[in-house]
Amino acid sequence: SMEEMDHELTGDQPEGDQVAYVHQGEIDDMGTMRDTAIYEGALEAGVHDDLPTESEVENLEDLTALEMRAGETANPDIAAEEGLTWVPPIDPPVIPSQEDPQGLEVAAGFGADSLAEPYDADHHSEAVTDGDDMEERVREALIADSATSALAQRIRVGLRGSIVILRGEVEDLVDTDEVVAVVERVSGVTEVIDEIEVAALG
Repeated sequence: SMEEMDHELTGDQPEGDQVAYVHQGEIDDMGTMRDTAIYEGALEAGVHDDLPTESEVENLEDLTALEMRAGETANPDIAAEEGLTWVPPIDPPVIPSQEDPQGLEVAAGFGADSLAEPYDADHHSEAVTDGDDMEERVREALIADSATSALAQRIRVGLRGSIVILRGEVEDLVDTDEVVAVVERVSGVTEVIDEIEVAALG
């Protein structure tokens, strides 16, 4: 009938099948790691959020955060080899230029998201000493995330073992929440102590 055809075209369920919840089959997920990514060493490196060892709940949580669904990839090689939909890179985060007060510098490379690689000892942008390792990881994470790249130069990072202490001044509480959330994702960080001052509360 025309009504059934209309439901099929719009993706709506017939009135008799409509319920106040969605079925699991109606929810997109991130899929699994593709053969090309495994061949290129992504499984051993552990840099992907769609590792096949995670639970279905974690898979859906990552989808909410990253918005990369099954059949999509940010890797052009995988898109070409396996016929997936390629999601182009987003604009990179920028920071004020140190040479030109009116200019900007690219803070990190192009990528679908700032979590494409982990912030650990094997993924620094440049060589650092062991003593500066954790601080450099935190600093790179703040610069690479577009939500905190403009704040990175205003934040001082202190360390007490694996505990990170953040000081400095930002405009509002949202900024402090963003900074803490980014630092908590850094490999090796067990606790973040927020001592950042908020200008709006001063």
